[in-house]
Amino acid sequence: MHIFIDESGSFVNAPAVGSFNCIAAYMSPESDRRRVQRLLGLLKRSVGSRDGAEVKLRDIDESKYFSFLAGLSRFAGVLYAVATDAGLNQPEDVDEHQREQAAKVIAHKDALHYQSARDGLQALADRIAGLSPQLYVQLHCQINLIEAVVRNGVLYFVQRYPRNLGNFRWRIDQKHSTKTEYEAAFFDVTPPFLQAISLRAPMTMLEGADYSAFSRFDFSAEEKPTYLRDHYGIEISDDAATNIGMLVRENMQFVDSKYNWGVQVADLLASGLRRCLRQQFSDNRTAAHLLGQLMVQSHKGKLPIQLLGFSRDNPVVAADAAELVRIMNGSCRGMLAR
Repeated sequence: MHIFIDESGSFVNAPAVGSFNCIAAYMSPESDRRRVQRLLGLLKRSVGSRDGAEVKLRDIDESKYFSFLAGLSRFAGVLYAVATDAGLNQPEDVDEHQREQAAKVIAHKDALHYQSARDGLQALADRIAGLSPQLYVQLHCQINLIEAVVRNGVLYFVQRYPRNLGNFRWRIDQKHSTKTEYEAAFFDVTPPFLQAISLRAPMTMLEGADYSAFSRFDFSAEEKPTYLRDHYGIEISDDAATNIGMLVRENMQFVDSKYNWGVQVADLLASGLRRCLRQQFSDNRTAAHLLGQLMVQSHKGKLPIQLLGFSRDNPVVAADAAELVRIMNGSCRGMLAR
């Protein structure tokens, strides 16, 4: 299973409401690869770009972009996304959120048996606390995005392409040729955070579905008692099955989007979603409908796009953007296969 991730926006606090930043993940089975590549190539040629070159949303006529989205909706791949309105995120609230998350990491540090494990947790907390507000917001959004891909994407595709769930190929857009502070923090922070989330709220598994390929990510009997308890102070119950750390670490890379067709698709989706929420298309309602057709109904009635906020006193989205989200929700695919 391919998962391509890219973001749109700087994630810096902004003075104006409606200053959205977005991260998108395009989750696509291998069997769709050639068809998606061909559609992307057609889009590039339609705007006078070579197949090997990267095209940005700013270079594409709105009608051609809408045709591209309509073409993607005929394939099996789905869009997962997280958005946050930087105009509603107050700096002091982001700072408090960041400090609270760093404190949670070391909450049970003293209960660990090994000094090396205690030192590792402290280093992880220091890593989180040391990020700039901009990078912290981006990291928080990206962790929530990957959690949605794992939780909802597995449930969706096990009903349709179960054999593709034996391998997850994560490709994330890199911003520099050398490893950045953000990338280093991402690899350190993401697996334990996702594992902790999965233990608090275990993945929904569909009774009778074929999880045989996905079962390779189950904890072995030897791993369960030691992996998270020794290194992160997290207790594992007997029914905790999925090794999220293995699932995300095994085949995850930051890559140059110029050479990766899937990250280019994710870039176009993230940019289009951001433009739509900012109401910068001439026809935002059509954009919302077409983007929504790529999304999947979430579990427990949640919206197919996550809207994250960091301020306790502000809503996560203003009313005008909320209407576009409702259109996306009404256009999204059903979770259960008919």
